[in-house]
Amino acid sequence: MNVSKYIINFFKSKKIKNFYVFQGGAIMNVINEIGKDKSLKYLVPHHEQSLSMQVDTSARLDGYSVGMVTSGPGATNILTGVCSAYYDSIPCFFITGQVGQVHIKKNKKYRQLGFQETDVVSIFKSVTKYCKQIKNENEIRYELEKAYNISISGRPGPVLLDIPFNIQKKQVKKLKPFKEKIYKCKNYNFLHEKNEINKLLKKSSKLMFVIGGGIKNSKNQEKIIKFLSSSKIPFALTWTSFDIVDQKNNYYLGCIGKNGHRSANIACEEADIIFTLGQRFAVKNIYGDFGKKAKIIAIDIDDQEIKSNFVKIKRGINLSIDDFYQKILKNINFSKNLKWIKKITNLKKNQFYINVESNKSIKENLVNPFIFMNKISNLIDKSYVIHCDIGAHQTWFFQSFNQKKGQKIINHCGHGAMGHSVCSAIAANFLYKNKKNIAFIGDGGFMMNLQELNLINPNNKNIKIIVLNNSSLGNTFLGTLNTFKKTYGNEKKYGYSPPDVKSISKGFNLTYLKIEKNSKILPIFKKFIKLKRSAILDVRISKYQPTAELHQINTTKNFIKIDF
Repeated sequence: MNVSKYIINFFKSKKIKNFYVFQGGAIMNVINEIGKDKSLKYLVPHHEQSLSMQVDTSARLDGYSVGMVTSGPGATNILTGVCSAYYDSIPCFFITGQVGQVHIKKNKKYRQLGFQETDVVSIFKSVTKYCKQIKNENEIRYELEKAYNISISGRPGPVLLDIPFNIQKKQVKKLKPFKEKIYKCKNYNFLHEKNEINKLLKKSSKLMFVIGGGIKNSKNQEKIIKFLSSSKIPFALTWTSFDIVDQKNNYYLGCIGKNGHRSANIACEEADIIFTLGQRFAVKNIYGDFGKKAKIIAIDIDDQEIKSNFVKIKRGINLSIDDFYQKILKNINFSKNLKWIKKITNLKKNQFYINVESNKSIKENLVNPFIFMNKISNLIDKSYVIHCDIGAHQTWFFQSFNQKKGQKIINHCGHGAMGHSVCSAIAANFLYKNKKNIAFIGDGGFMMNLQELNLINPNNKNIKIIVLNNSSLGNTFLGTLNTFKKTYGNEKKYGYSPPDVKSISKGFNLTYLKIEKNSKILPIFKKFIKLKRSAILDVRISKYQPTAELHQINTTKNFIKIDF
């Protein structure tokens, strides 16, 4: 058996049957083995960046995913998607073809020897959990097993193997196995830890939890939410965990951070103890006065996250969320401050939904995106997978969309790459033919991977694309305008111009609809959602329409007066 065949058999042994590939000379041997195997499926996008984003989405939906590209530009084009997977802790595997070993430079100071020779390992090392070039055909078993194990152990993430062309064709002989290491956190004295937490809780009267994306890797996700709800413990989420709970949950306060909900941010300002579960202490999450009065108890499988320099952590617990739940959380008796619980949960009723406009956006009288997101959320049931791109529309979505329990929402919160949502919807449809998909994307992001529309069958009723079209790069337009009183980087004369969404839709044979007024939101969207073919909805929004991020900061003193 040659190396290429061995690679495919390895992934089959892991129950992986869907691959994302882009053909090229340095990877064709491996892709050939996929094509010959009738039990496997593969998707070929039009650009490697799209491929890396599809691998990311596929792993989020299916648990794991594999992508394969050629050397040089093929490899470097996947960097954006690999970064997204790394920062959002998504387990996946990338294989890059490399030029034959005879064409790999021996002197690192020498710039390039082979055509499309690129030092892939050096480029990707900082954004993968493991990255290695195969030097010998008989390493293949060991390295595949090692890389795969690393990708799913501890805090998950992407891995990459770079395989020279000549090695892909070689026959394997003596294959050394990788001795799988079981990931373990620190050996905690759980009784001691529980007692220390109880000491802190005795002095607490304003308790809350913040749940981050790390809970997506927990087997006890639903049990934890049920435990908090039955214990009447208020909790907030980060954007990465947005889809784990029904918005109607009485103890759910909303999302925290710069673009979050006022109710959640106020709670974080006023709480005296905050438990964080798998939450990154990234700037976007701890914007404003996060935990300014609180003792923070941080639980994370990644010990580096509990060594944050940005917040003062009272107690860091390096455990998986499952271990924390089973061995500590379930055994703690939380006392209830009914006054705090009532007032902080009532905040959501009064402060959850926000509608911010400017004088200029009101004057233009186009669609208000807060109203749009809020109204259509009632028409998108949990059977839909929602793919939300990066841009101003992401903020409008998270602030105004009413999520349902069991409704999968794909968003890239760490790296924040524009243009992924259409690629993402296509990947989800490739995985699950009968799953309905809606992609939200701005006009700027829409243009970034436009070529992938060619993968959408017009007669496919399960892919719908909503372009939140403010005819600008919305976040930067308002950002530069507010900072410099003039905007740069949005002017047509210098290159950027809004897309003609109607003509593009026609070019790809996709049904086109448009909404320009608030009064037309419901009738046109109902028509859009019922269409039996792929379609694009062009939602016209003022370029002067603000997000609400500035309205979320110092929320207590600026918006409400509550006696806590």
